[in-house]
Amino acid sequence: MADERKIELDGLRGYAAIVVVIYHSILGLDGTQLDRILRGAWSDFGPYEVATKIFLKVFDGELAVTLFFVLSGTVLFKSLMREDGGLGSAGRFYVRRFFRIYPALLVCLVVCGLAFAAGGRAVTMQDFIANALLYDFKINGATWTINAEMIAPVFLLLCYAGYKAGREWGLALVAFGLMYLLALPQFDGYLVLFNISWIGFALGALIPTRIGQIAASILPRWSWVAALIAAIILRWPLREIFIALFVAAIYYRRADGIDAFLSSRISQFLGKISYSFYLFNVLFLELICDRLRQYP
Repeated sequence: MADERKIELDGLRGYAAIVVVIYHSILGLDGTQLDRILRGAWSDFGPYEVATKIFLKVFDGELAVTLFFVLSGTVLFKSLMREDGGLGSAGRFYVRRFFRIYPALLVCLVVCGLAFAAGGRAVTMQDFIANALLYDFKINGATWTINAEMIAPVFLLLCYAGYKAGREWGLALVAFGLMYLLALPQFDGYLVLFNISWIGFALGALIPTRIGQIAASILPRWSWVAALIAAIILRWPLREIFIALFVAAIYYRRADGIDAFLSSRISQFLGKISYSFYLFNVLFLELICDRLRQYP
């Protein structure tokens, strides 16, 4: 079972993308809601703010992005385990990742740049190049996560070297060593966004290992519900741990009641379009939300 393609993870990715778009749509109308409501105290709220906070908690874009990172860590690390090769395999691994991400990204940046220019917003070639290099995100702010996704393969390759040397303990040792290395001021800049997302990739990498299999085997089949609720309620780093448990239950098909749903045709369709759907939601934010802000 562990060697099969997990189509349920594809469906899960599709719904995570929808959550991100809903979250962006709410905050796109009023960005102050992030600090004022989502991070505010319940005691300061009226009925509207309470309802908004509950909605933002349920459709938490930050949780969904962390879920993306855990899923990527799981799938990419399983790919490395399957190939079990040397430097040549590592090179092919990264090239595949590059061509999985960059064609759709470049098309999206061109479309967004043309649409924004037509709407009267200045877009320079410098902005385009910086966004394409995933260094600055003035054209498509949502692409900051792609910065982390492009660094992750190198991180996971190093973690896999640790795994081959010392199994799960070696993986964890390398992951935490890289965490402390990334915290050094010399790595500010291009790597700063990965510094806040590495734990999702590391936890995802553990899922296809023996540790992930043992954890999933002792979890009750209904535990995915509890893990998801805990991930919604809790914050870093407990949220990341419960997201990983949620993914592990689905990965090993121990999530009764949701496996069939995530394997359905509509879920698989949403999974297939999830990456482009995520990329292009910025058009909605910039072209529609910008005009809606003038209304009460």
